[in-house]
Amino acid sequence: MMDRNELDAFAAQYKLGREAVDAALEISRARPTSDELWRFAISLLRLAGALSIAAGIVFFVAANWEEIDVLARFGLVEALLVASAGVALWRPPPHALGRGALLFAFVMAGALLALFGQTYQTGANVYELFLTWSVLGLPLVIAAQWSVSWGAWVLVLNVALGLFCSLRPEDGWFWFLISGTRLDAAELLLAPMMVNLSLWGLREYVEETRWSAIAPPWLGRLVLACAVGYGTWAGTIVILGENGNTGGDALALLFVIIAFVCVATYAIRKRTDVFPLAALAGSAIVLTTTALATAVEMDDEVIFFLLSIWLIASSTVSGRLLMKLVRLWAREAEA
Repeated sequence: MMDRNELDAFAAQYKLGREAVDAALEISRARPTSDELWRFAISLLRLAGALSIAAGIVFFVAANWEEIDVLARFGLVEALLVASAGVALWRPPPHALGRGALLFAFVMAGALLALFGQTYQTGANVYELFLTWSVLGLPLVIAAQWSVSWGAWVLVLNVALGLFCSLRPEDGWFWFLISGTRLDAAELLLAPMMVNLSLWGLREYVEETRWSAIAPPWLGRLVLACAVGYGTWAGTIVILGENGNTGGDALALLFVIIAFVCVATYAIRKRTDVFPLAALAGSAIVLTTTALATAVEMDDEVIFFLLSIWLIASSTVSGRLLMKLVRLWAREAEA
């Protein structure tokens, strides 16, 4: 059976018309059937229902904060956490019920940490809550064996890292680990960038193993997008000179460039997914636009039109090059 990329290459090679393309899609069953669409809708509604119930519990406790005493608050959240773990033991993954229960337990673990911090006013920073949530919830995510749970964990982890890098409160247990290093903002952003790049590399490795089902391409794209985002953030800080253009900033920008070149080299050698190159192209457009706006000393109207022309030109060229690569790689896969 031909996959979608092979069908696209086949249609492009023989210049098939609309009716021929429709016939090819029907014969190869590349289009989802009504039963497949129905199963997908049911799975999506189940996921939305589990997340809605978890959010409802959090809002219920918050709305009735004064009416519910401390023991009742903790008892409700802990009972739901234990119950969801029990359901997962009753119907363990890869059963859909077990996976949904463990995702619900992961959300409840975060709610329990937030409830503890709000009740006892521990003085912990917000980033510490999310970072602790990601650490304590990791066993639940591993047990779920589900890409959706991993996606939720990646989001929680990156919220923690993003809050830490943006607020940079010089206290808390995470800051203690890197205290004394005297990192500026740009250098500090290299840490979450490398964390996400490491997760992307791990996903690429897992793709060739029997665990590939829990590491689909969209999950790798998510962590890679986070890595490119942190690298772009660091590069923008250096270009704008917010830290005084120190030697450390120059090294940070050089490190980002080297990391991005390595990602591009890997993607070009693998020749299967153009997303890494698209993400890097977007980052390059942002960085060059920032550099151009910083370097040019003209009237605001002139700078506006100059940047507009640059954005249009760079986006057009990038899009055309990326589409050319997509077609080239599709033909190579067909051959």
